[in-house]
Amino acid sequence: MIRGEGKVLFIGHGTRLQDGMHMWHRFVDDVAERAGLCEGDVAGAFVEIARPDVTEALVQLAETGVRRVHMVPLLLFSAGHMRVDLPEAVARAEERVGRLQLTWSQPFGDEPAFIDVAVDRARELVARMPEGAGVVLVGRGNRDEDAQRAFAGVAANVASRIGAPLVHGYLAGTGRSLEGALEELWRMGCRHIAVVPYLWFPGLLTEGLSERVNRWRGERRISLQVAAPLGRDPRLVALVAERARQGVAHGLGAGSSA
Repeated sequence: MIRGEGKVLFIGHGTRLQDGMHMWHRFVDDVAERAGLCEGDVAGAFVEIARPDVTEALVQLAETGVRRVHMVPLLLFSAGHMRVDLPEAVARAEERVGRLQLTWSQPFGDEPAFIDVAVDRARELVARMPEGAGVVLVGRGNRDEDAQRAFAGVAANVASRIGAPLVHGYLAGTGRSLEGALEELWRMGCRHIAVVPYLWFPGLLTEGLSERVNRWRGERRISLQVAAPLGRDPRLVALVAERARQGVAHGLGAGSSA
């Protein structure tokens, strides 16, 4: 439980996909329970599409007397949303309600828990395929070189542990595309390919993933399987809960500001 007037604000990307929103809320519930946070300690907001957005959530909290907030972005890697969109959302809120006392958890992405889940996803699919299968590890994508380097490091780590050829690609942004990654494995001689999305929750991008994969396949004689997003794996719940606990202890618990 948080001492005094403070909240933990979990921030999601937002999606029009109902299943994705449902899983996000269930994940936050899991994290809150694991972290020992009461329902009244927690709020949620989204970068885009879903409501409330981050500005709205901060204004609503301030209007109820809550000015100390620990922000936990449930986002992978520090790209445009972390560097631009969230600071701008905070600035808009503070224009309306004045200075807020905010602390932040760092973005997620390359922690061992995430890599372990991705490795398990890849191994599960490869184990059902004939020898010589390959893996595409696919990220959402962005135009941030630091985030892309971090994802390439994740891909190299996963590749070292699965005993199968692995190529990484992106669904959007710059860098190698999903189709480019599939093509590279095809040229390497892989005729069985597992596609593992390095995406946290279901959304329109994951919903369209199988269609994109099948469109690329065309007339090729090749078998393809697509894994589920990383989702509510208990290892991820434990990681986020610990990050939230640390934020409460060093921010809300101590009353410090960022």
